[in-house]
Amino acid sequence: MTKHALFTKEQIKLANQVNLIGVAKSQGYILENGGRRAYHAKQSGGLYFFKDSNRYFHFSSNTHGGVIDFVMDFCRMTFKEAVAYLLELALPQMAVSSSMRKRGHLILPDKAPNYRRVMWYLTQVRGITPEIVSLLMHEKKLYQQDKTGNCVFVGYDQEGVARYCSMRSTTPNKPYKQDREYSDKSYPFYLSGHSESKRVYVCESPIDAMSRATIEKLRVQDWKAAHYISLGCLSDQALKRFLQYNVIKEIVFCLDNDANATYSNGSPAPNWGQEAARNLEITYQNSGYTTIIKTPKLKDINEDLIKIRNEKGAFFPQQGIEYEE
Repeated sequence: MTKHALFTKEQIKLANQVNLIGVAKSQGYILENGGRRAYHAKQSGGLYFFKDSNRYFHFSSNTHGGVIDFVMDFCRMTFKEAVAYLLELALPQMAVSSSMRKRGHLILPDKAPNYRRVMWYLTQVRGITPEIVSLLMHEKKLYQQDKTGNCVFVGYDQEGVARYCSMRSTTPNKPYKQDREYSDKSYPFYLSGHSESKRVYVCESPIDAMSRATIEKLRVQDWKAAHYISLGCLSDQALKRFLQYNVIKEIVFCLDNDANATYSNGSPAPNWGQEAARNLEITYQNSGYTTIIKTPKLKDINEDLIKIRNEKGAFFPQQGIEYEE
């Protein structure tokens, strides 16, 4: 039986004709004018809905599609669940297995016999200190995928169950990035600071979080004086969950500097990362936190780190560095 077998072609076609903008609004997205033919969802990492085609494009994850794809990606449903939801139909009783009554389980990729390629890539290409890479490997938050050699970043729940998994290519100049099926972005990949640490650095990607910690270490600071988390996008779901289980007073937003962002037609686009940072700064200030924005000089924190390394002429200098922010 194929994944489409529960529905006729006509039903699937009808589901894909449901108004995508209406579905987005029903999911709580706040839409604003995004041009003559599009709406932009606020604080979404560049999520656009196109009026004429009933399709979407998400700049942060480089994903796009129709309404079924949107419900699968952003409401975390299977294909069958998405079609049934859109048709407002109940699935036939005989087809409702336990795996369909609730969201499927995340299955982590197979591990490679050793993690040498990931260690090389993160330290020699990305400039992250080996101490931090080794610590994350020891904590099973980072490993090398078998056969592909990809970096695998893992986020866990409070019981130590893997809930989030992001994969990243270790081949320079090949920007492959993908979240594992059934990943839940509300469970962050993070580096723990000291138990008494009250500051958290909030980054977009795992590599940026590791880079921020490395910059603190290069400044001969106690990098564990803070925590470092990755949102995996521009949504603050992961931050909200992190704050539930950690006593934090200060939040430092280190989101990307998308000053040179463009639309697909080449026209200038907003600075998505910094727009999100400003909105989140206000939101969390109003919740009683001290908030700071540290904007990368280049595209992101990792590019800043690599520039620092290259300017110093060595990847692991013994002396502290100066890094104006």
